[in-house]
Amino acid sequence: MESQNKTTNIVQSVISGIGVAVLYLLLGTLLDYGLTQILSQYFIPDCSEDCYFRYFNAIFIVVALLSVAGGIRAGVRAYQRSSEKQ
Repeated sequence: MESQNKTTNIVQSVISGIGVAVLYLLLGTLLDYGLTQILSQYFIPDCSEDCYFRYFNAIFIVVALLSVAGGIRAGVRAYQRSSEKQ
């Protein structure tokens, strides 16, 4: 019974972590797009399309890394909460 609860906790925490990572990635992509638009229009006015995508990709890499970190953190916290309940 205990191993079944542990397996259930692990599966629930993985699903929770993936869900949070996807949510963070979607929100981060929207913020990335907005920030890149503001940078290219107001702070870097002579930015070509290649320059624009360079900034967009650089910010997106940071967003992706933070999303993965947030997903891992959410998964670990979900596992700890479910383990404490038992």
